Amino acid sequence: MPRQYGHSNIPTELYRSFLAISQHGSFTKAAEELNLTQPAISAQMKRLQQLLGGDLLVKKAQGVGLTELGSIVESYARRVLALNDQVIAIAGRVPQGETLCIGVQNIFVRTVLSDVVRKLLAANNNGNYRFISGNAPHLAEKLRSGYIDLAAMFVQSDSRRGLVAEWLEHLVWVHAPHFRVPDNEPIPYLSREEGYIDRQVQNLLDECKVPYRIAFSSVDLWSLAAAAEAGLGVFAMLERGRLDLSRSLVVAKDNILPKLRPMRAGVFFKDGFDMERGQALVEALVSAVRSQRNNT
Repeated sequence: MPRQYGHSNIPTELYRSFLAISQHGSFTKAAEELNLTQPAISAQMKRLQQLLGGDLLVKKAQGVGLTELGSIVESYARRVLALNDQVIAIAGRVPQGETLCIGVQNIFVRTVLSDVVRKLLAANNNGNYRFISGNAPHLAEKLRSGYIDLAAMFVQSDSRRGLVAEWLEHLVWVHAPHFRVPDNEPIPYLSREEGYIDRQVQNLLDECKVPYRIAFSSVDLWSLAAAAEAGLGVFAMLERGRLDLSRSLVVAKDNILPKLRPMRAGVFFKDGFDMERGQALVEALVSAVRSQRNNT
């Protein structure tokens, strides 16, 4: 009789189904992506939860979300699958049509995405790509969990883990041509919700003792541009992306606004990424973001 060691192996297909549900927030959409039936997906999740001894998913108003245990398992599941795919690559049995997931910080999307796509396709005509946009904290978390393979985003710490290239991005204050920054009142500031840039800018305003108030907030950069065009206030954005975002906004010259400091940006890869095999793709991504920067 085989010796029992008191633990079980978890099939990778259970992890893949679990991560698909986590991504879509839906059993149905996960089943469609994996070409499975919904009962099959449900059975896999029941088995996975039995193996792990706890609930991973919880019903929400719209779809399903992760429990506390589910969030922990999600991170480990991505690492397991990353290692699994790396082993397959070493064995030379990488499936055709493998999808590479690339994160581009939302503030870069308008300026670099078309060049990124063109250069990635030129570097690997057989590759499939999935692009994800979000703020820097969101992409950093996706990178840590292994969901994103490569990411172009602002550098948020002194850690150089997974960093393959970095450069400085310059920021400018912008507002509508008819807008005037008030002298004796708090500056009306247009803020990205949970934005990394805005945390740095607000810290600078506090440091320089410049009073301000949040006049408008949004997760969407184009909504901020619309608010600025309407004359609601000022906001900070990439110098190289100003004309792509709005040709009606002007660079602020008001002395009360402190000079914005350059911010570090970089291209990162996830743990377990096969750098040797993906070198051409990394170089294509770095070249795209840097060439756009130098052309402005």
